Formats: sequence, C-alpha cells, structure tokens
Amino acid sequence: MSDCGDVKKVFVPSSTAGLVPEKPIIGVEITDVAADKIKLFLTGDNKSPDEYGLFIAVVKDGCSGKSYTMALEPIAPHRDTGDKLFSHNGATIMIDKLSYLFVTGSRLDYLEALTGSGFNLVNPNIKKTCACGSSFAV
Repeated sequence: MSDCGDVKKVFVPSSTAGLVPEKPIIGVEITDVAADKIKLFLTGDNKSPDEYGLFIAVVKDGCSGKSYTMALEPIAPHRDTGDKLFSHNGATIMIDKLSYLFVTGSRLDYLEALTGSGFNLVNPNIKKTCACGSSFAV
C-alpha cells in the first residue's frame, strides 16, 4: 500500500437506505428574502400584496437568445389567462404560461451587492449564458 499522508478517508454507504435526497424544486421557489422584497416594493407603491405580485416572463433577447423581464403587476389578469402563480410568505409571483417551460425548477432570490441589487432567478435549465450575463440559452 502507498503512503497517503494526511488524506482523510471518506466512507460512502453501500446503500441509500436512510439517506434523504435533496428535494427537487417543483414549480418556482421563492426565498424568504425575495418574498419580503416583493412585499416591500408593493407597499412602497401603495399596492396590496394580496392583489399584486411580481410578473416574470422569458423574452427573446440578447446574444444568447433569451432574457427575463420582471414587473410588479396585478395578479387577477394573470390568473385569468392561465399563467402560473406561486406564493410564499404573502408574496406572489406570476410566470407567463409559455415562459414556465424555461423556468420550471428555478429559485427566485433577491441579492444585494455593491455593484447592484435585484431579483435573481437561479435557473437549472440554462445551458449557456452570454459574456455579460444578461441573456441565456436553454
């Protein structure tokens, strides 16, 4: 046998019994921070979180082909047209029904940084992005 020095041994169980797999996201998940920011922006515009939410759509744009548009809009018209609705902690997002195929399994978060702040959709369906990071392909 060779001398492995300070290498730590890791034992992998031979069976998956008792292990809990990470739960896949069904639909679109909204983080607590994103929900709080949606409600903050709505109340700042004197809009009720019960009647308004964040609308998200995928549009043809950018060098990689697609990008997101987001806007605070009334919930009722999106419910009436069959768009997908997801709620968390009193905040609602509406996903355009055609865009839903591109974003299913995603997580909506809100990031704050020195260079800028905003909603961030962590999308596992993206296959490539452009150099500037503003568009993607699935």
